[in-house]
Amino acid sequence: MEPEALTLSPFVVPALSARGKTFLLLLRYRLAGVRNTIRQLKHESVLKITVVTILGTTFWVGLFLLFWHMFKFLNENVGPFRLDLVSRIFGLFFLALTFMLVFSNAVISLSSLFKAPETAFLFSLPVRHDTIFLYKLMESLLFSSWAVFAAGLPLLLAYGIQSHAAWYFYPCVLLYLVPFVILPAALGSLLGLLLTTIIPRRRTQVLGLLALLLLVVGGYVAVSVLNAHRSASEAGLDSSVMAVLTPLNFTRHPLTPNFWITEGLLAVSESRADWVRAAGLFLGALSSSAAFFLALGWFLSGWVYEAAYSLASSASSARKVVGRTLLERLFSPLLRRSPAVMILVIKDLKTFLRDPAQWSQVLIFFGILTLYIGNLRNFRYPLEQAFYRNLISFLNLGATCMTLATMTSRFVFPLVSLEGRSFWVLGLAPLQRRHIVLAKFCYSFSGALLLTLSLVGLSNYVLRDAGEVLWIQLATAVLLSLGLSGLSVGMGAFFPSFNERNPSKIVSGFGGTLTLILAITLVVFTITGEGLVCHRYLVLPAGDDPARVEAQARTILIAAMAAVAALNLLAAYVPMKLGIRSLEQAEF
Repeated sequence: MEPEALTLSPFVVPALSARGKTFLLLLRYRLAGVRNTIRQLKHESVLKITVVTILGTTFWVGLFLLFWHMFKFLNENVGPFRLDLVSRIFGLFFLALTFMLVFSNAVISLSSLFKAPETAFLFSLPVRHDTIFLYKLMESLLFSSWAVFAAGLPLLLAYGIQSHAAWYFYPCVLLYLVPFVILPAALGSLLGLLLTTIIPRRRTQVLGLLALLLLVVGGYVAVSVLNAHRSASEAGLDSSVMAVLTPLNFTRHPLTPNFWITEGLLAVSESRADWVRAAGLFLGALSSSAAFFLALGWFLSGWVYEAAYSLASSASSARKVVGRTLLERLFSPLLRRSPAVMILVIKDLKTFLRDPAQWSQVLIFFGILTLYIGNLRNFRYPLEQAFYRNLISFLNLGATCMTLATMTSRFVFPLVSLEGRSFWVLGLAPLQRRHIVLAKFCYSFSGALLLTLSLVGLSNYVLRDAGEVLWIQLATAVLLSLGLSGLSVGMGAFFPSFNERNPSKIVSGFGGTLTLILAITLVVFTITGEGLVCHRYLVLPAGDDPARVEAQARTILIAAMAAVAALNLLAAYVPMKLGIRSLEQAEF
C-alpha cells in the first residue's frame, strides 16, 4: 500500500502507540488493500483473467497428474522399497523448498524492510520497529510462499490418493504446511536483517555467493545420485534401488524441518499405530522452531532494525569510482562506435547485476537446465538411436527457449516503463527516443545469445551432435533470441506504464500478459516446426530412392529455416517499429 493512499483517522495515532494493537491494525490495512485489489479485478481485461486462469489450472492439474503417475509407478514396481523411496523423495523436495524459501525471503526482505516507500512511512509513525519487522515479514511470507502450496499440494494430494490415506490426512497437510513456510520465512528475513546490519555494503554480493553455493550443492547431489544409478544399472532391482537411496540419506537428518514434515505426513498417511503421537511430535517440532525464529527476529529487530535501516538509507555505501569501470573497458570498442546506445546498455547491465531478485532467478533457472543437460548421459537414454537423440536435443532447445521467453517477458518487458520517471534526465542527453528502445534490445539480445548458445552447444556436445543438427539449432537459438528480445522490448514500449515503479505490476498488466502469450506461441511454432522437419530429414528411412528423398528433405529443411527466420524477424521488427513510434509520440 502506497503511503499517499493511506489516510489516518484521529483515533488511529493513539492506537499505533499501543503495543498490543499496532500489529493487528497494520494487518487490517493490509487486508483492506487486498480486498480493494480483488474488487479491481472486474476492471481487468477478460483476456488476461481467462488466460491466467487457464494457464494456472493447466499447470496445477499437470503437476497433479505427473505426481499421480509417479506414485502409481512406485506402487506397482518398487514393492517393499516404496516407503523408503517416498520418504527420500519427500525429504529432497522439502529440503529444496526450504533453501529456496530462505533465499527468496532474504531477497524480498532486503527490499521490503529497507527500500519500500511504505517502510519509510511506517518509520515516521509512532510504531515500534520490531512491529514493523513482523509486519514486513508477513508480507514477504505471502509473496514468497504461495508457490509451496501451488507445487506442494499436487504432490501431497497425489500421494494421499495413491496410498489410500484416510480423510484426516488432507487437513493435516495444510496443518503442516503453515509452520513449514513460516520457518524459512523467519530465517530469510532474519538473514536479510543481519546482512544489512553487519555488511551493508556487500549484502548483494553475499547473497550472490549463497545462490552460487546453493546451486553447487544441488549439482553435487544430482551428480552423486545419477552416478549411483548408473553404477547399479546393470544390477538387479534391489541393488539399483538401494544405490539410489544411499546418497539421499542426508535428507533424513532428524534435526531438519524437511525430516519433520516428511515423517509426520507419512505417519498420518500410513495410519501407523502411534500416528497421533508421531504426528503431534513432528508438528510440535515444526511449530516450535518457527515460533523460536519468529521470536528471535522480533527480539533482534527491536535492537538493530533502526540502525540497519539508517545504514541502508544513507549514502555512505556509495563508492567513488576513479576512471572507467570494468564493464566500460570491456565494451570500449562499441562505446566509441555507438556511445548513445552502449552507455544505456551498460547502465541496464549494471542495474541487473546490482539486483539480486533478477540475477538470482536467472541463475537458478538456467543453472538447473545446465545441470540437467550436462548429465544427459547418466539418464540411460538410448542416445545411439537417431530418433531419441533428435527428440532430446529439440526438447532441450525448447526448454531453453521457453525459459528465455519467460525471462524476457518478466525482466525485459518492464525496462522501458521503468525509465518513465527519469525521462527528463534522458531528455537532457543527446539521445533520440529510438536509441532508448535500441539500447534495451541490444541488452536483451546479447544476454539471450550468451545463455541460449551456451546451453545449445552443451546439449549437442553431450549428445555428440556435431553435424547439421548443431548448426540448425544454433541458428534457431540466434533467431529466437532476436525474436523474443524484439518482441519484449517493442511490446514494452507500445504498452508502457510510466507511473508504475514495481516491475511485477507492470508485467501483470494486459501488455505483459499478451507478450508472454506471444512469446510462448513463437517458441512453440519455431521448435515444433523445425523438430518435425529434422525428424523427417534425419530419422525416417530413406525409402527406395535415397537421393531423391534426401533432396526433397533438404529443400523442405531450407524452406522451414527460411520460414522460421521470417517469423522471428517479423516478431522482432513489427513490435519494435510500433514501440518506437509510440514512444516518440508520448508526452512526459
